[in-house]
Amino acid sequence: MIELRNVSLKYGEKEILHSVSLTIEDNTIKAILGPSGVGKSTILKLMLGLMRPTSGQVFVDGVEISSLSEAELFPIRRKMGMVFQGNALFDSMTISQNLGFFLRENLNLPEEEILRRVQEQIRFAGLEGYEEQLPESLSGGMRKRVAIGRALIFKPHMILFDEPTAGLDPVSSKKILSLISSLRQHNNLGAVIVTHIIDDVFNVADCAAVLYKGEIIFDDAAPKLHESEHPFIRSILSDKILEL
Repeated sequence: MIELRNVSLKYGEKEILHSVSLTIEDNTIKAILGPSGVGKSTILKLMLGLMRPTSGQVFVDGVEISSLSEAELFPIRRKMGMVFQGNALFDSMTISQNLGFFLRENLNLPEEEILRRVQEQIRFAGLEGYEEQLPESLSGGMRKRVAIGRALIFKPHMILFDEPTAGLDPVSSKKILSLISSLRQHNNLGAVIVTHIIDDVFNVADCAAVLYKGEIIFDDAAPKLHESEHPFIRSILSDKILEL
């Protein structure tokens, strides 16, 4: 579904990513693990075409997107849903309005179909009874579930998550990870999860890539992290959580 081939990215003289190659298969949950500032979120932006690599290629569903215009990127981006770390909800809109906003803005759908899709995501996220609430009245975990519902409402093939459990209590984190797992089981979707919490990787990911100093130092099935002899991976297995 998504592939990065020898992607490098520089800001001026500073190289953020160096010759990064990654493949994300359909119906697979892949985690990208690493400390803050290493370039994990940058990889998500490259996948969405929000940034362009200095060198290398980015493919989405077989299409190389690095040179596409914004108009050409729109149908590509519709294949991917994005769940931002801060959720990016509209504070002045109700939960139902947040969920339906981008459908009304971007697709010529009958209002009945929009309402059907909104209710579908309300049920999936377990938010029945909160349709007319504003985001500020919800817990952090519930706001995250709204953001996941909004990402799903376009019916994408892949969901991208930027630190999905950061700042959440253990109970809310468990609910979010369960929801992510159910995407594949019930919706036949794949997912990319950027995280600094290694337990999230073992709880939900099929495979994992570790980004360290701008390079991929591990890319394999998640359980094989335990077999790695790399000093950085050994240290994060001991600490369980990377420093922000």
